[in-house]
Amino acid sequence: MVIPSVLIGAVAVSTDWNQTSYGLPTPNERGESSMILPIVLQYLCPTYVSVAGLGAIAAAVMSSADSALLSASSMLAHNIYRKILRKKATEKEVVCIMRVSMVVFGTAAAGLAFLSNSVYDLWFLSGELVYALLFPQLCCVLFIPNTNTYGSAAGFFFGFLLRLLAGESSLKIPPVIHYPGCSLVDGVYVQLFPFKTFTMLLTLGTIVVVSYLVAFLFKRKVLPRRWDICSIMKESEAPVPLPDIEEQIGLQINIVYINPIEIHT
Repeated sequence: MVIPSVLIGAVAVSTDWNQTSYGLPTPNERGESSMILPIVLQYLCPTYVSVAGLGAIAAAVMSSADSALLSASSMLAHNIYRKILRKKATEKEVVCIMRVSMVVFGTAAAGLAFLSNSVYDLWFLSGELVYALLFPQLCCVLFIPNTNTYGSAAGFFFGFLLRLLAGESSLKIPPVIHYPGCSLVDGVYVQLFPFKTFTMLLTLGTIVVVSYLVAFLFKRKVLPRRWDICSIMKESEAPVPLPDIEEQIGLQINIVYINPIEIHT
């Protein structure tokens, strides 16, 4: 996946742009290095190749955007609205929530695209948010038992708030929290402290602490059970399903009746 990008960049760097219709200065000098792929396809390739290449890029971008919007709206409609906010919601309500959330998420994504001047910065920011916010959730699911929805939500929002207060230069968000080593370089704040890993660790700790604290308060009846909108206590106290009991009883009966027959034969 990396080799084609490296080759296209090497071709663009070694090209004499003065001999093309693009002219001078070079894309790097114009600050258009993030647009180097469509520029190379348009000015260094035949017309049919550039048309096919740009069409393939547009199709790939649209498919990725569609899948991202659909997955985000589906998670909001099914995991939050239907399972927490309104458990008796009909299919029409869920579909309506999905459509509205797709419009909201699409508008937010377009706003982020207009705020940033580089697709790479947005891609790097998304990976950073996955590391700081979702990686602790994965660790809790796999390795830490008894973490619940309340801890997950608290950790997510707390980590997102910490990351937002640390600032983001690509979105022109100034930092509110100045970690050790924070300095102003060319009008941009630079955080030398590893605040992203720090945010990830605090998110992980928040998930664990809030999960066990909420479960403890519900078990000791400090908080009434009617406040348990996520039904974490019902899941922990769920009885053994009836088919499993019948299967165990049937297995015991077979053992009791088969062994005497085997001994007799």
